[in-house]
Amino acid sequence: MAKRFTLRVCKITGEINLTIPLKSSQGSAEDFIEKNAHWISHQLKQVIPRDYVSFGKSIPIEGIERVIVPKEKSFTGNILQKKHLYLESDELNLGLVTKRFLLGRASTILTPIFQEQAEHIKERIKSIKFKDTKSRWGSCSSEGSLMINWRLIMAPPSVYRYVVVHEVSHLRHMNHGTKFWELVKKLHPRYLNDRSWLKRNGRSLKKFVFDVSKGDAA
Repeated sequence: MAKRFTLRVCKITGEINLTIPLKSSQGSAEDFIEKNAHWISHQLKQVIPRDYVSFGKSIPIEGIERVIVPKEKSFTGNILQKKHLYLESDELNLGLVTKRFLLGRASTILTPIFQEQAEHIKERIKSIKFKDTKSRWGSCSSEGSLMINWRLIMAPPSVYRYVVVHEVSHLRHMNHGTKFWELVKKLHPRYLNDRSWLKRNGRSLKKFVFDVSKGDAA
């Protein structure tokens, strides 16, 4: 049960959520919103502009911009080339087809890196899941279950390798203490550069809308 008013603005969708105490009136809620109007306006200005996937638009894949184009008849299956991504789809289903391609590529590329890094430090992975989380790029449970955001396949290889190393390092150290960061640095010496890249550019990976039916960038 809420004891006080709280406001949250999703920086991906722009959705505003107000939690109010049970016995509060509508008037007091409206007053609270009015008092925080400036804060709300500031938060909305930081909302990521959404970019709907369509033919002719480009998306980054492993850090390289690729233009999405219809698959040519001579091609078999979806094809990723240096400057283009050829997809077998109509315009209506293109977002979901693109999402499936990226998810599949993320699984194909990142799973072996997880396994390689875990074997290197002699730790066991229980499971690996690929999700589209709004706030976190990855996670590791105490049981060894790993999660990573599949949108990272759009980032440069060194960046997604850093996130993999970060989560694998949690298999040994379930904290962000000195020993944890020493292990991260040992496995990925340039982690500071890649962590900085993700802080500067991570939001841009979340602007792409693949599933219009959800009404957000998930």
